[in-house]
Amino acid sequence: MNKTNLISEMLKFHFGSKIFFSDGDAGIVTQVIFDPTALNMTHIGVKQSRLFGKNVFLPFDCVVSANEAGITLNIKRSDAAAAHIQEPEGAALTNKCIVEDVKTAAKGSLLLVAVHPITGELAYIVAHELRSGQYTLLQETYITTLATGQVMISIDEEKLRSLPSYWPDAVLQKEVESALFDFTPLHIDLKAITVRVIDSVLYLDGNVSSALRSDIMLDRVSGVDGLAEIKNRVIADDTLAADLALALGQDAQTRDLPIGVYPRLGVVRLSGAVHNGQQKAAAGEIAKNFPGVRSVTNDLVVDPKATLLNVMSAPEGGETKDVIPGKYVRHTQ
Repeated sequence: MNKTNLISEMLKFHFGSKIFFSDGDAGIVTQVIFDPTALNMTHIGVKQSRLFGKNVFLPFDCVVSANEAGITLNIKRSDAAAAHIQEPEGAALTNKCIVEDVKTAAKGSLLLVAVHPITGELAYIVAHELRSGQYTLLQETYITTLATGQVMISIDEEKLRSLPSYWPDAVLQKEVESALFDFTPLHIDLKAITVRVIDSVLYLDGNVSSALRSDIMLDRVSGVDGLAEIKNRVIADDTLAADLALALGQDAQTRDLPIGVYPRLGVVRLSGAVHNGQQKAAAGEIAKNFPGVRSVTNDLVVDPKATLLNVMSAPEGGETKDVIPGKYVRHTQ
């Protein structure tokens, strides 16, 4: 069986999370049901309103995504209302479940349950107060028994103490933002970067001025205790310039044209010359739809005789005299 080991790809069920049906949100998740032998999730318990709604049980196959922000299902609210109201057989887990270590007798409460997205097999749990005042992430290898209201684990005291703490997302978000802001050279780049922590996974998106800055940023956040995984999806200007110039050089509409690509935190300026207005529009459209491009300034000049792009192309575009270039210069031949 092909299992993913990435925490970011797991389905995470937080008790009390909002439920999003295919036609809108209505309800919260109250419990999850597991096959106690196979240790895979079979159903989720949903309360269709926070106060007086009835509880229904929906099969695991209905789940599209699940994280701290909520649980998305592939069925309508009306279909859910007609679902079974009788609790299915199996181990029912809620936020009142006791997590107990058979080796140390340590006890805690269940915070969340994570499962593999395709099979529903148990991946890990997070327990509170198993270690005093801390949240602890426990992989399924430590879990021995699931029963209604109880999760039994088996782990040595020394190993339990050595496990990294699981921190709330709000705490991790502040730690990450502080780590980045404390490094002054990154200040100019932060306006183009989105930082999000979801279920202890850090997602970095947006644009940065260079691949070196991206590496520095990754090194800074790697030291934040409690992050389970980092998804670095920022795009560096120097990488963007090279990749977009290559795309323009390979496209049939812009091939062999003297076009320069000058990005600044994902805002791309096209400079140089093309033979006609259709080629100028095509270059702008290619750049506009290229991954990592935030916006495009199309400074291309229409010149039927253009054959060469000066490496030191002027800001206004075209075949003018050489000027001091910007930091990131890429051009097609």
